[in-house]
Amino acid sequence: MFFRIEPQIFEAAPGLYTGIVAAWNVDNETPQPAVRQLLQTEVERVAAQPAGETLFAPYHIALTALGVNPHRYPCSICAMEKRIASQHSFPSISPVVDLGNYISLRFHIPVGVHDIDTLNGDLVVRLATQTDCTAPENAQPADPPRPGEPVYATGSSIRTRRFLWRQTSAGRVIAASRNFLFPIDGFFENREAVNAAVSELCRCLTELFHVTPTHGVLTSENTEFRFGSLTEEEQEVEDQIAMMLKGAAQHTEISEIRRKFWQARKENRPLRVKLGLDPSAPDIHLGHSVVLRKIRQLQDMGHEAVIIIGDFTGRIGDPTGKSKTRKALTEAQVQENAKTYMEQIFKIIDPNKTKVCFNSEWLSKLNFGDVITLASKVTVARMLERDDFQNRYQNHLPLSLHEFFYPLMQAYDSVVTHTDIELGGTDQTFNILMGRSIQRDYGQEPQLTLLMPLLEGLDGVEKMSKSLGNYIGVSESAPVIYEKAMKIPDALILRYFTLCTDFSPAEIKRIEDRLKAGANPRDVKMQLAHELTRLYAGAQAADEAQARFKAVFQQSQVPDDAPQIDLSLAGAAPLPLQLIDALLAAGTYRSKSEIRRLFAQGAALLDNEKLISPDEMPQKAGAYVLRLGKSKFFKLVIQ
Repeated sequence: MFFRIEPQIFEAAPGLYTGIVAAWNVDNETPQPAVRQLLQTEVERVAAQPAGETLFAPYHIALTALGVNPHRYPCSICAMEKRIASQHSFPSISPVVDLGNYISLRFHIPVGVHDIDTLNGDLVVRLATQTDCTAPENAQPADPPRPGEPVYATGSSIRTRRFLWRQTSAGRVIAASRNFLFPIDGFFENREAVNAAVSELCRCLTELFHVTPTHGVLTSENTEFRFGSLTEEEQEVEDQIAMMLKGAAQHTEISEIRRKFWQARKENRPLRVKLGLDPSAPDIHLGHSVVLRKIRQLQDMGHEAVIIIGDFTGRIGDPTGKSKTRKALTEAQVQENAKTYMEQIFKIIDPNKTKVCFNSEWLSKLNFGDVITLASKVTVARMLERDDFQNRYQNHLPLSLHEFFYPLMQAYDSVVTHTDIELGGTDQTFNILMGRSIQRDYGQEPQLTLLMPLLEGLDGVEKMSKSLGNYIGVSESAPVIYEKAMKIPDALILRYFTLCTDFSPAEIKRIEDRLKAGANPRDVKMQLAHELTRLYAGAQAADEAQARFKAVFQQSQVPDDAPQIDLSLAGAAPLPLQLIDALLAAGTYRSKSEIRRLFAQGAALLDNEKLISPDEMPQKAGAYVLRLGKSKFFKLVIQ
């Protein structure tokens, strides 16, 4: 279950800072003289204070903003202190309630006590509805609840009204109660008091009641606190969220993610997961696969992908990370690249749960008035927050006005597709967050953002890139994928498992524990290499690639698929020159000098005998095995 504060409460009182403590198996029947003494000491202290207004200004302001008259309906701490001031006493109710009242009086802050076992679902701070106010279970003839007033509720049952005073009968704690939730209502202005109250409450529960409480803090950025055991459905949602966030560099607050997941469940619909593709670079490697694998994981949970080919935005060119205006693509280039892209990405994502769109479908139909309206949603100052724009502006480099429209158009894509989640790399942070803002401006609920890190290549330093040669292509052969994966630095094994596979967080934790326990990184890397090969070439090909790797690298056997090179003793050129020409023609090496260098470095073995130069080759007919480096084998046939 969750304790949650709804957005409307934060809209009226944005500075809320609420502590929360949960405790289980607390004895509320046996008298606790120590707790009673703590409470009595605070009662005597308050009674000795000069009479006067005790209302703390932020509570007054917040209650007024929520439509409650704080003079007629004061918050609980003010009501308690006024009662003590007039009667010079305060009743003992039960050990747990007395403890809550002690904390409240000591820190001059409202503290609630809720019986977890009587909650009908989550405990929520929200605004009362008309249905709440007419429900028989919430009836209070002397002072009926009013629509729009803040309440603590579970389901349709109001537990406490007006920020922790005037409890309903359903919200009362009895002696037999055992499991409790303590909300501590404060503001950023008195957050030190809230933190101290949480700490003291936890100390008392531990030392006096011998239980181990859990605690947290809720703010507008973190609006939920989970407590107690989860139902099967709740656990399923939490598992989905954990899988979604696996490896993420940045993301929307978990409480907002949770609300979006539950909202989709209530509406019985999948979440729409958007990925915009730049059609300028159609070759896909594992670096690109990081976001695609995340989409596939969400698809496997039942959600759907919306792939947007930026054919219209591609005519501008994404300026992200560029120090100069980027050359726009022609429509023909965009279409050809998009075709190549789709052939590759469906190696990863599920085509049956994917909708592919070209954003020219809607962007080309906007009239000039529509464009002006879109442009009015963001200021120039906001645009210049982007590092690349700001750097070019400050350094007097060309910055064209049309480039400002790239993030606006990408954001408008989210409006048109009613996106629930947008994915991208961390280099797309500005553009994706712009989508949230523009959706709000168009009256939509803002999308969740999920930003994935950029994957280091096989060198362990630079971002994976085909131009740098540190990549693993998703369309490469199984042996190549496997052998390249075995070159991943040991320090990046867990990172590749996290970002490039569908292993769950729990599975990755077990792998981490194996490494910490002293497992050979080579063996763990072989598991990684097999999994990467399986994902892109199939299980059988992965098994064969692993067997080949073991034979070649661990047992020095000649692979069956080693290419054959035929040389002739009667040829026009000497055997050494024929060999070098044949090796270069095979496409494995870039130059003759590279081949000669391998020989000179002692990396050439002919029938397991080292050759320092091709000139040392035998001048007689026969079949030989040439090995260059660790993994390149050739069958030589001299006739």
